[in-house]
Amino acid sequence: MPAAPPARPWRDPVVVGLGVVALVTTLWYAAAGAGEHTRVLVTWLFLPPLDLVLFVLAGRVRRTVAEAPAPRRFWTSMAAGAALWLAGDSVQAWVALTGRAGSTLAPIPIQSVTAAAGVLLVVGVVILTLPAGAMPGGARLRFGLDTASVLSAAAVLFWCLLTRSGLSTAGPEQFATAMSGFAVLMVGVFVAMKLSRSGTSPIRGAAAVPMIAAAAIQGFANMLLPLGAHGTLLTLQGLSLVWPCLLVALAARLQERAVLHDSAGPARRPRRRVSVLPYAGSAVVFAVLVESLRHGVGAQGWSAVAGLFVNFALVAARQLLVLRDNNRLVDRLDDSLEETRQQRNRLESLLRHSSDITSVCDGGGHLTYLTPAVSETLGYDPDEMIGVRLITTIHDDDQVELSSRLGVLFGAPGAQISYEARFRHADGSYRWLAVVVVNLLHEPGINGLVSNARDVTEARAAQELLQHQATHDSLTGLANRRRLAERMAELGDGTAAVMLIDLDGFKPINDAYGHAAGDEVLLHVAAALRDCCDAGGLPARLGGDEFAVLLPGADLATAERAAARLRESLEVPVPIAGRLVAVRASIGCAAGPAGDPESLLNRADLRMYERKRLAATSRAG
Repeated sequence: MPAAPPARPWRDPVVVGLGVVALVTTLWYAAAGAGEHTRVLVTWLFLPPLDLVLFVLAGRVRRTVAEAPAPRRFWTSMAAGAALWLAGDSVQAWVALTGRAGSTLAPIPIQSVTAAAGVLLVVGVVILTLPAGAMPGGARLRFGLDTASVLSAAAVLFWCLLTRSGLSTAGPEQFATAMSGFAVLMVGVFVAMKLSRSGTSPIRGAAAVPMIAAAAIQGFANMLLPLGAHGTLLTLQGLSLVWPCLLVALAARLQERAVLHDSAGPARRPRRRVSVLPYAGSAVVFAVLVESLRHGVGAQGWSAVAGLFVNFALVAARQLLVLRDNNRLVDRLDDSLEETRQQRNRLESLLRHSSDITSVCDGGGHLTYLTPAVSETLGYDPDEMIGVRLITTIHDDDQVELSSRLGVLFGAPGAQISYEARFRHADGSYRWLAVVVVNLLHEPGINGLVSNARDVTEARAAQELLQHQATHDSLTGLANRRRLAERMAELGDGTAAVMLIDLDGFKPINDAYGHAAGDEVLLHVAAALRDCCDAGGLPARLGGDEFAVLLPGADLATAERAAARLRESLEVPVPIAGRLVAVRASIGCAAGPAGDPESLLNRADLRMYERKRLAATSRAG
């Protein structure tokens, strides 16, 4: 069962709490009602609780991604870094409480060391252990050029800011602080670009924004704000210390919320090609150059020119690599298109010369594709059949059975049915086709029911002939003993009457006039049997001169009347071998349940022989 969608961030108590702290802190600093010493003290006292919140939240995120090695390492390093920052900021807060911090936010050495160690720990884990995804050699080189071009633009911007703000003439400590800010920004750019190529980024999109914003605020603050700032600069410096802590804690909470509400675990970010950033870096360098030239061509202007040249060289090198790769891709695409064209021609040739009919129908049963084989099999022009409903070409009697199976065909993607039906030929006749239909309505590019049909008219006629020969007498065309037994079994528990007929004097006719004359007699008797049968009756030849008639649902009286008509018909002389011959027959009738055919036939047989004896006695007397 999928996870429920997460609640809105502004309903999360932790997010709301961090937002309230950020708002209150910002308003307090903006009011600037407190003295500088108070602002310094409040700033240092704010940081340890925020470090503790980050330590707890990073640990919670680490537990939620325990099964993902790379994200687990990242958030473990984030928790360890928070512990280092907590230790350094706690010492710094103690120093501020004892009154030894002064009226500036210049950190003590232990605080600077732990802060730098925490940053290096987190950055080191990202740079050294986080996988960058599977990148081939060309992609890795493009990534390096992209990173170098962005870093070169950042270096030009930093240098111009440094020379413009007067930090180039500041003391070593101030210059080192600015350089540390520049290092934070440069490393942040590199880390962000590496994360953009990572197959398993430890930071979701919503959490990455405050994380990157925290690095940017810290970096620019270290670059531009002096260590011994007073007044408004002191306020900005205090906010630059509090806001990054709040933002990183917010990022950890947003990451935890995202993972908890996603059954897939840690975020998997799609790989992106870094293509816009190098051009954005070039635009920054160009803007810096224009701004520098407004004040004359000096060291700042020449620095911007040099940076623009380096940036242009890097971007040009990357474009040459892209052009080379694009040429290779175009060659491969041409080869693939040629191969696809050959495969298509091969497939079209196979379909065009196949004796089977391949067709595609839409969901409404209208033909959207038809192979030329339909012309040879059914006499239709394939183009003229497009848009015709296939079922309209099927015999009415076969449509009923096919319609009953359409539910199975449309029941699921990939469903398949097979059937045989009579399809109308262009000349009005019908041909039997064996059809296999597959539901490919879900397949892009097909979106239809694909049918393969072959003509089985001759095969079906041959099968029907064999079946008829197996159940009918070859001379008279009447049903044989096997077919009679099958028909009686089909009646089940119903009633039926049976007439058993044995020809009298058939052997003398056969001996006197030959077997041809005997066959004429048998054909004459078969015709008489058909005439005396009511609708539904089944005449049969059991063998030699023995015949039978099955009358489903008839009683004994009905059978006797049919027997009388048959005797009258046979007693009329007919020309056989040039002579008029009257055929005599002994007929026995019986009626009863059709479910016991042996008993019914035996009783009819007994009555037939009884009549035969009576007739013989009558002739002898």
